[in-house]
Amino acid sequence: MVVLLQTPIALSDYTLMIGLAILVYAVLAIRFTKVHVALLSTLAFSVIYVALLMVNAL
Repeated sequence: MVVLLQTPIALSDYTLMIGLAILVYAVLAIRFTKVHVALLSTLAFSVIYVALLMVNAL
């Protein structure tokens, strides 16, 4: 995690930015909502993200 924080992220790297946004969403959703709702919504976002990566939409 420390290496990730020290690595500069180019704003043009959309796939990495979206992946980090999903990770942050998962942490915040688990913290502020019911766990099963947070995990299901995070799973849905992750599946959509991977599907977009598979068809090279990102």
